[in-house]
Amino acid sequence: QAIKYHEQHLSIAKEVGDMVGEGAAYGNLGNANNGLGDFKQTINYHEQHLSIAKELGDRAGKGAAYRNLGNAYGGLGDFKEAIKYNEQDLSIAKELGDRAGEGAAYSNLGSAYRGLGDFKKAIKYHMQNLRIAKEQGERAGEGAAYGNLGNAYRGLGDFKQAIKYHEQHLRIAKEVGDWAGEGAAYGNLGSAYRGLGDFKKAIKYHEQHLSIAKEVGDRAEEGCAYGNLGNAYQGLGDFKQAIKYHEQHLSIAKEVGDRAGEGRAYGNLGNAYQGLGDFKQAIKYHEQHLSI
Repeated sequence: QAIKYHEQHLSIAKEVGDMVGEGAAYGNLGNANNGLGDFKQTINYHEQHLSIAKELGDRAGKGAAYRNLGNAYGGLGDFKEAIKYNEQDLSIAKELGDRAGEGAAYSNLGSAYRGLGDFKKAIKYHMQNLRIAKEQGERAGEGAAYGNLGNAYRGLGDFKQAIKYHEQHLRIAKEVGDWAGEGAAYGNLGSAYRGLGDFKKAIKYHEQHLSIAKEVGDRAEEGCAYGNLGNAYQGLGDFKQAIKYHEQHLSIAKEVGDRAGEGRAYGNLGNAYQGLGDFKQAIKYHEQHLSI
């Protein structure tokens, strides 16, 4: 529905020669397609927005297009390309004195470096984002920065430090009524406790994540929670229960068009069947994972 309205906006803006409106419509279409996980179409729209912003000399519009392109390339898993765009976004935000935009660029750079596996660099950027969020009194942004720091420390294998940051994220998310943030914090705490080998505690947190995802109707997060529950039960050696959860994750990943999630679900199913000693079934799932 959103895409339909943005297309109507684009059509009218072109008709009346409103280039600012046309650029904004391309940006909105890009963000709507990004939400659907259609990153290639997203990139196409944001490139059109960028081209118009350059033509109009609109620095803020250029920055927004660079930011959106960075997010889309990150969604595709092309983190090196994402970093190039995030750096251009950061440069414009600094030039315009846009502290909130600068913080967002640091956050996006942190996430891209985490995607590349450079966790130390990710921590450096998320710390800069945290500093700006605190300076601006932006509590929700501060919470998100703690969550990102937790994920980066988890990548380093420092699960105790990760838990500290995720607990700070959870506390702030509850304080500001950020349900999505609260759900993400529960999921991240579950993953950190799983890293420590405390599978029972991990299951408790993943169940809280699942409950919130269902309540807010976020199917992608619901799928992610099922996958995490499957991994936690696998850690306990309960492979049959793990398979049930991985099948639910797989079903949702297919429904929402999350190819990466679908691949992970196949891989996890392969591991669970391997744990059961059913190697033929395991090979079948690992081959499906490989093909994605």
